[in-house]
Amino acid sequence: MMTGRYVEFPNQEGLPLRGILHCPDKETEHRVCVLLLSPGIKGRVGPHRLYLKLANRLVSRGFHVLRFDYSGLGDSAGEISERMLVDVYTSIQTGRNVGDTIAAMDWMQRTHGIKRFIGSGLCGGSISALLAAETDSRIESLLGIGLPTVLEGGPENWARILTQQQLVSLRGAYLRKLANPRSWLRFLAGKSDIRSIWRVMKNWAFRTSRPRKAPNESTPKAEVDNTNPRFAGAFLAILRSRRPVLLVFSGADRLHAQFRENFEAHQAVALASLRNLYEVHVVRDANHVLSDPAWLSELLQVAEQWLDVRYQTRPSVAP
Repeated sequence: MMTGRYVEFPNQEGLPLRGILHCPDKETEHRVCVLLLSPGIKGRVGPHRLYLKLANRLVSRGFHVLRFDYSGLGDSAGEISERMLVDVYTSIQTGRNVGDTIAAMDWMQRTHGIKRFIGSGLCGGSISALLAAETDSRIESLLGIGLPTVLEGGPENWARILTQQQLVSLRGAYLRKLANPRSWLRFLAGKSDIRSIWRVMKNWAFRTSRPRKAPNESTPKAEVDNTNPRFAGAFLAILRSRRPVLLVFSGADRLHAQFRENFEAHQAVALASLRNLYEVHVVRDANHVLSDPAWLSELLQVAEQWLDVRYQTRPSVAP
């Protein structure tokens, strides 16, 4: 395991941000820094020390790796004013941490002379990298892990953000539960997710009862479009500037389906000439944080192959 060193630098408001910088051997370095941006409200270590495991492999391939706490989180200064967690998530998905990300690049360029960056991170980290890359070309590629496309609403809004894939899957599950007495007891006790059940069954009844549309009729818009209003513009801007993107999704969460339904389907025309600039890989059955060693191993293998092609990297030590 390669060690890192503690670093501290100011953000754009002058607040000290604190983190860890991992540096490769001089013989193998590429003068490129991977920004492992903190996921959501979690700190620079990541769930199950994910960022340490990623940093170890990336440094062995000659990359600098910087992981730090955003202002108001972990060891960094500042406060979070939002009282509800869903409001914090929304602020992250609409650019809360872009300024701190740019400050990190400014510091790396000023102190280490590094001007080239790969934006990366899990979930909130990846959307922060995407939004920073929209306005800062020093982020020359994006390695997104579980990149969120929509503005979540928290558990209380689960019913309205289900994707069509989830609707189909849940419909079958609910129908099977009709024969289970325990499911009825749970329903009568008020422990079931009534809004999800209602939307699933309402959608099913509507789709099976409505008359078949003529082939030339346009497809109606989604009942609720909670796509992040900043997502499409930022993603397309990166592709149009010919910066490559690798997206790795977990098969057991809904983020890949949301990416397809809320972005790719909506932007099919714009993506027609850009599709070869981004790659999508789904780790089958993996949970959101890729906690199983086999899922993590697949993520690392896919990421390393992608980096090898673009940066001609080779491991300096056995993984």
